Order: sequence, then structure tokens, then C-alpha cells
Amino acid sequence: MATPRNTYSMQARIRYSGRLVDVLDRIRAIRMVLMVHIEKDLGKDKELVTIKILTQYPGMKSFQAVRQMCLGKIETLKDMTYMESTLTKLF
Repeated sequence: MATPRNTYSMQARIRYSGRLVDVLDRIRAIRMVLMVHIEKDLGKDKELVTIKILTQYPGMKSFQAVRQMCLGKIETLKDMTYMESTLTKLF
């Protein structure tokens, strides 16, 4: 029997160096991540993005795991700050 999975969405502020496309592609490469969408340009090397994930675990715990993976594996990603009030469970 398959484990039920839920889709969650949350916004994050990211700071990066180098090319934004490379950073977003590396975030998308994480297994739980379904989509990364740019919401707003916040200035030089800063963006507001929406991240959607598919997981069987609680939403906040999963987003913290994604954050740790991103900061540990993506050298050009300097900071990722979640806007916790934007956590939304999507059907």
C-alpha cells in the first residue's frame, strides 16, 4: 500500500552569487521539490521564490530538510530564509 503524500507550497527569500538560473536548477534537482517559481526581484542577488514540494512528512519539517540540502550542496546559494506564514497545504 502506498504512503499518502501531500503537496506543500512556501515562499523563501534567497541570496546567491553567480547566475540565478544555475541556483534554481540545483534547487529543482532535489528529489522532493516539484517547482521553484520566481515571485519578485528584491534587488541585486536577492529573489523571492515560491517552492512546492511533495512529501509524506509534515510540511515545515520537510522544508527545513530542503533548506539544509540546498545550503549544503549549492555553493553559490548564500542564504535561504523561509517566510513561515506562507506555508500552504495544496490538496
